[in-house]
Amino acid sequence: MKILVFVSSQSNSKPAVMFGGLIARQTQSAVTLLTVIENEENLGLANRTLDKAGWWIPYLDARNAVRIGAEIDGILEEINEETYDLVILKARQANQIKDYFKTKIGQKVSQEAPISVLVVKKQQPELSRILICTSGADIADPVVEMGSWLAEETQAKASLLHVTGSIPSMYTGLEKVEEHLPEILQTDTPMAQHLRHAVDVLARRNVEAELELRHGVVPDEILQEAKTGHYDLIVLGASKAFTHFAGWLMGDVTAQVLKASRCPVLVVRTPKRIK
Repeated sequence: MKILVFVSSQSNSKPAVMFGGLIARQTQSAVTLLTVIENEENLGLANRTLDKAGWWIPYLDARNAVRIGAEIDGILEEINEETYDLVILKARQANQIKDYFKTKIGQKVSQEAPISVLVVKKQQPELSRILICTSGADIADPVVEMGSWLAEETQAKASLLHVTGSIPSMYTGLEKVEEHLPEILQTDTPMAQHLRHAVDVLARRNVEAELELRHGVVPDEILQEAKTGHYDLIVLGASKAFTHFAGWLMGDVTAQVLKASRCPVLVVRTPKRIK
């Protein structure tokens, strides 16, 4: 796998570089460190930024890349002109409403990039527990494939989470749906069929995993599970609304999880070169 890590000269990118290095070392992936500058006069700053980032991951032979222009444009140009499977960057929070669209780089790249995007907020020392969120929609299979592959490569434990707004009518009204999960899995509903397939994918990769079923508001349930389960990474798909400006503003699941999650979030686009 080829990983692109964005290193900003304007903010602290160490959490993204360190987490990217952790994943790259455990998956034996190639890494490119990218920084973007406004003009060629800042080339010295770019070199210093990349040199510093290299010190954080001395165990990797990372390639350096520099783009000129706006940060978002530079990242997307690098992705489109080179071949990458994953881009990793540090989330940046807006302090004022006028700066919202300028500083939400994690959400904007996740929305526009044609490849999977991993957004990191704070330094994450390890990757031992992965929460794979599956919706049963078209993007669900790539999410399960990516999450299970990553868990296998990093020797991490995984949980497969499905949040449903509706359950088979025979179980409607139950307070604890998870207690009846074995019975639900035996039904012929699309949800049960999808979950059985996802479990098979994890089993084929010999990933130690648990199946979690929640009922409620999807982003709230994902965030609650991530918090109570002390996960190091959330893996989910880019839902259709996330690719449209209006849907993004109105509270799409992917955008809400990216905004509120305390741990890194991997937004899966396509199952690139998974073994």
